[in-house]
Amino acid sequence: MRKVLLFVLMAALLMVGVAPLAAQGESITLWTSLDVTNTEEARSVSLAEFIASFEESSGITVNVEQVAWDQLTTRLAVAVTSGGDVPDIVESGSQQIPQLLDAGALTAMDDLLAGAEWPAQLTAGDTNACVIDGVRYCVAHTVRGSMSYYRVSDFPDGFPSTPEAMLAYAESGLPEGREFLTTFFAGRSYGAIELAWWPLIASNGGSLFDEEGKPNWASEEVAEVVEYGRALLSNSLIPEVTVTGDFSDAESPWIDDQSMAFGGGSWSAIFVPGLRDAVDAGEVMIASNVDFGGGSFVFLNSESWVIPTGAANPEGAVAFISAFMDPTFVASWAEANFGVPTIGAEGMEMSPFFVQVDSILGTNGLYMQQSPYYVESLDTLAIAWQEMLLDPSINALERLQAAQDEVIQQYW
Repeated sequence: MRKVLLFVLMAALLMVGVAPLAAQGESITLWTSLDVTNTEEARSVSLAEFIASFEESSGITVNVEQVAWDQLTTRLAVAVTSGGDVPDIVESGSQQIPQLLDAGALTAMDDLLAGAEWPAQLTAGDTNACVIDGVRYCVAHTVRGSMSYYRVSDFPDGFPSTPEAMLAYAESGLPEGREFLTTFFAGRSYGAIELAWWPLIASNGGSLFDEEGKPNWASEEVAEVVEYGRALLSNSLIPEVTVTGDFSDAESPWIDDQSMAFGGGSWSAIFVPGLRDAVDAGEVMIASNVDFGGGSFVFLNSESWVIPTGAANPEGAVAFISAFMDPTFVASWAEANFGVPTIGAEGMEMSPFFVQVDSILGTNGLYMQQSPYYVESLDTLAIAWQEMLLDPSINALERLQAAQDEVIQQYW
């Protein structure tokens, strides 16, 4: 495996005009959320093996620093704006690119990639995330997204496709042995807005940000989605832990066989034991979100590499990215991350799990609206949303307005 990976890396480096071993003594600094010393985690092992082979083939030393996923964007923006130590390459998600761009933290990559052939092979999953106003600011390698998993035996007529059909279970009752219709993360974090509520808001004709990135979520359309969430909770169709707990807490009712369905993402198979096997066996199937009238959507995200402004060795970073984007490697990397590759997907032999994931993301996937204060804004909204779910006496439209005003006053 190591020899094959080394051969692939050397071929990729030669393809973009980077001579192997020509940069002896050079180094790059990489920020990632993965712990490359963790031998129990497939993604960490894959990245560690890639880095080792890249170092051997290129002569470039890769200094890895682990940074928590929810801190990568803020820490990078602060490092660039304060004149601190800036890494050469950083992992990022498509929803963070506008915030980093607004902070002046991203290097335009077009000139650095001039002459490389592989960017022309990238899918729309890369273009939509990384090419802004005709300029490339990142390279996306994997597309992932939200989706619902449901036990086929619990839904003989298929998964409910409308809010009304979901809420009808409050009257018709649940199958014997099940306590909840579904479970999903809806806590005090921007991730809850992305995964649980944004697809429904879009389906109901609502919005989160205007063209400038200012919040515009104080609307009847968004308030109606709040009321839907309240109805799920008040009728005990979802457990309270979906609102008060974290990601892993929301998974527990599914793992414990208490819930008929589970709202997560393509990545959930990393964390939920036996999930992929159950899908491959046909015992569990994957569905999109309910349709409020404007379509059925799921949150879409492209995982990417960026080169920060002020990077000491952008050429070394490009060599790393170019080697990483070899179609054979990206295919295996995307599978380890339970997503769809942005290059080389044609001809991939996919299991039933990935066939369903690819179909949902391709048919129902929807990127988030963007804001230069994306995380801060959606965290504020998530806090308000949790309060509204737990306290039905709060006027939803008024609380949405207060959260919107708070963000605009603080950042605009």
